[in-house]
Amino acid sequence: MMSINVQGIGKSYDGKKVLEDISFGVQKGEIIAILGPSGCGKTTLLRCILGLETPDQGDIRIDSEKQNAWLKNKRIAYVSQQHANFSHLTVEQNILTAVQESVPNKEQIVTQILKSVGIGKYKAMYPNRLSGGTQQRVALARAIAQNTDIIAFDESLNALDVETRHQMQELILELWAEGKKTILFITHDIEEAIFLSRRIVVMGTRPGVVREILDIPFTYPRKSTLRFDEAFQKIRRTLSYIIRSETIKGMLSEGEPAQRGAINLGLYFWPGNSPFFYAQDKGLFDQYALPVELISFSDNRQKIEYWKSDHIDVLNVTVDVALRLIKEAPGAEIIAGLNISHGGDALISCGNYKTVESMRGKKIAIEKGEISEFFLNYILYKNGLQPRDVVIWDMKGDEIGAALINGSVDAAVLWEPWLSKAIELSRAHIIASSKEYPVFADVLIAKKDFIEKHGDEIKKIRKIWHESTGAYGEDKKDFIRAVAPMIGLSSQELTQQLEKIKFFDGSTDVVTKISKDIENVIE
Repeated sequence: MMSINVQGIGKSYDGKKVLEDISFGVQKGEIIAILGPSGCGKTTLLRCILGLETPDQGDIRIDSEKQNAWLKNKRIAYVSQQHANFSHLTVEQNILTAVQESVPNKEQIVTQILKSVGIGKYKAMYPNRLSGGTQQRVALARAIAQNTDIIAFDESLNALDVETRHQMQELILELWAEGKKTILFITHDIEEAIFLSRRIVVMGTRPGVVREILDIPFTYPRKSTLRFDEAFQKIRRTLSYIIRSETIKGMLSEGEPAQRGAINLGLYFWPGNSPFFYAQDKGLFDQYALPVELISFSDNRQKIEYWKSDHIDVLNVTVDVALRLIKEAPGAEIIAGLNISHGGDALISCGNYKTVESMRGKKIAIEKGEISEFFLNYILYKNGLQPRDVVIWDMKGDEIGAALINGSVDAAVLWEPWLSKAIELSRAHIIASSKEYPVFADVLIAKKDFIEKHGDEIKKIRKIWHESTGAYGEDKKDFIRAVAPMIGLSSQELTQQLEKIKFFDGSTDVVTKISKDIENVIE
């Protein structure tokens, strides 16, 4: 039986989705961590479970009862981000306020609780005279004193230094072992989530969704040295990659167009598009009186479907995809050449595989129908192999690196911004990259109707691109300083990734040559 069952929860504010179709269950006596980047809706989700917010859709049940009915007679103890102790009361008096009036021997119970959390000697002191860690122990003691079956923590240890935070985590597990309370722990700290929980609900962002639910294999009790265990660190690296991916996605506008009357430009998650974001930051679109909405997609297949259904006017794709789409949509054309990858895409592996030939029979993660599938087919073709000679795992781009890090696949084809972080966290090495196989040219394509009606706007797009790439050549620091925060990368990361990309001036001359080289592979 589930202690808490969350089913299909959705929540919006002012027409903007904050949570979408959130579903998971929490068993009695289980510790569940809800992990995600800032802004993914973790606190809103918790407030819905606590009854402090009303979901727009979905259902929440506690011990099989409707949440509202359950909360009429019972409550969930809550430890907030800021410890809500009463500054005008002593520590002992703070704890007494949390004990129900009907409970006998209240003072004795409070004394026992104070000892259990290690603050017995502070019982006559006022909270504002105590350190942050001790104040948080007071807040924890107040939650325990409520004697509820469920305790919820909302990033409650954030303000503590690392050592104090570790001590509090270990204390929470000690207290849990005594009473086996059901615990919900909201956090954006990956190590904390792994150390405390039996399962982790990993949330994505914009809107908040359940990205995945991860089982943690370590038994209780958990020693402090577990944090240094290689299996612990492997999970930590996987989650770090996922959270970073979600952070990048959260920085960019993803999904349906929002501006009316604007040209909707559908983009990859790819640093090669940085000149468009530079143009946006510097107001170049406004200077050219060109209303443009930049819409980035982590799901490239969705991006193409949006273009096919006319939700997007201009589509950013690689040449291989462009050639395929032009056949499917007669009259569509390449309207601008943007860049070419010189190492920003690669086949990587954590195993003892050094050559493309050694990939025979191995599991390789790609995004089917997209650039990673083309690149794999291209390098297999160039090395005398066929796609049937390897085992294909079809995944979304931002999921591929996580599969490599956790060991689900032998190799993966990735591009920036996912490539560098996947290599760093998985300790993978490059087997083949676009530096040796420079076939990844980025272009813009549009349909015939759009081209006929918007010839002047297309010229402006090329001019803006040319001006932005020129600014990159003249002052890289200023360019990177402007763009990096907009796309969720550090300046150092963006600097390194742009070194693997060569920009075109917007013309299609170079693209024509590359097209001829890859036509055999596409066919």
